[in-house]
Amino acid sequence: MTLRSLSGRPYAEEVADVVAWLRDLDGCPSIDDAMRAACRSASHPDDPGTWFYVEADAAEGVARLRCLSCGGVHPVLDSADRWTYPGAWSCRNCRQAIAEVVFGLHEEASAVTWAAMAVRCVDCGAIDGVADFVVPSLFAADFVPGAD
Repeated sequence: MTLRSLSGRPYAEEVADVVAWLRDLDGCPSIDDAMRAACRSASHPDDPGTWFYVEADAAEGVARLRCLSCGGVHPVLDSADRWTYPGAWSCRNCRQAIAEVVFGLHEEASAVTWAAMAVRCVDCGAIDGVADFVVPSLFAADFVPGAD
């Protein structure tokens, strides 16, 4: 695990580093669990897609993922109902638009009540927080971003 900072920006070599970054966030609920987004579309059942194009509006708490492998679109929670047409995420360092996505989950009484969404650029490894969500008390097993 190699989480490092260059010019004040965090960089990660692997997804586990993003989990560590999420756990160290200040000024928000604690991260009790983390989940990597994976597209489980029938078009690639043996190897779930883990690279996505991401659209997110942090102010409105909406986001959706488009699987690079199959093109499937996956709204996060109720984002489809409240969609604001945000721009696509791209890395502030290298401008790459493809990311691995990790959700940090805060749990109360065994239910997820808040989630933070972070991305890791697949080109340079830069980490960016893109949105957070108040969750309607889902069990962690039911919070499956990227599933159809």
